[in-house]
Amino acid sequence: MSDQVQPSDKDTPETITEVSVSEISLERTGTLPKPTEPKAGSTVSRVALGLGVFSILFAPVFGVGALPAIVGIIVGHIAKRGDPVSRIRASIGLGLSYVAVVVSTAILVLVALPIVLAFLVSTGFVLSD
Repeated sequence: MSDQVQPSDKDTPETITEVSVSEISLERTGTLPKPTEPKAGSTVSRVALGLGVFSILFAPVFGVGALPAIVGIIVGHIAKRGDPVSRIRASIGLGLSYVAVVVSTAILVLVALPIVLAFLVSTGFVLSD
């Protein structure tokens, strides 16, 4: 026998000279849903927005915008139950309606009421002291 020491298998790494891939399979387990178009929103939210715009435009006209603003607030709160687009429109309509109620009330109290009272005093229905 020889005096040379044989290297053990654990000491030297084994060299890989060949790699083979036998098969790659692709299985289809489901399908992706078709992308949907964003919804245009509900009609109720459009009505709430329209009432909000109408009421804010007519609020300075002797408080005429108060009635459509109150209806817009009611319809806006109903419309907030819908999809996200409807909620955005309803929120904008609600904001405009609330502002219109405040402006209409201020116009009624500060402008229309003194005019009506002055008319009633001048015609004699209300006596001034």
